Amino acid sequence: MTEQQISTALNELIALVGAGKPMEAFEKFYHDDLEKTDLDGVPHQGKAVNYQIGLDLLSKVQAIRDFTAVGYLIKDQRSFLVWSLDFDHADNGPVQVTQVAIQDWQDGKIIRERFIA
Repeated sequence: MTEQQISTALNELIALVGAGKPMEAFEKFYHDDLEKTDLDGVPHQGKAVNYQIGLDLLSKVQAIRDFTAVGYLIKDQRSFLVWSLDFDHADNGPVQVTQVAIQDWQDGKIIRERFIA
C-alpha cells in the first residue's frame, strides 16, 4: 500500500469508529493474521481472538465521553494513530487516556498493532 492508500483507509476506519461501528471497522481493516498488543502488554494472535476481545471490552463500556482520533502519521507501511479516550468501564471504572496505536500494514490491512499510552 502507498502512504496515501493507508491514509484513506485510516480516515474510513476513524469515520466508522466515530459512527459507533468499531467492530465493522475491525472487520474491514484488520488482517486475519493480526497480532495485537493492548496496553496490558499481552500479545494476542489472530483476528478471531482479537475480535472477541473487542466485543468483550465493548460489552463492558457503560458511558462514553470521548472516543476520538486526534491525528495520525504514516511512514512507509506503518501508521501511528493517536486516540483520545474517556469512558466508564464496568470492571475498571473511569478510563481516561491518550494512546497511540502503532499499526503495521500488509495486504491492505493492519497485521500488527501495539498500543502505548
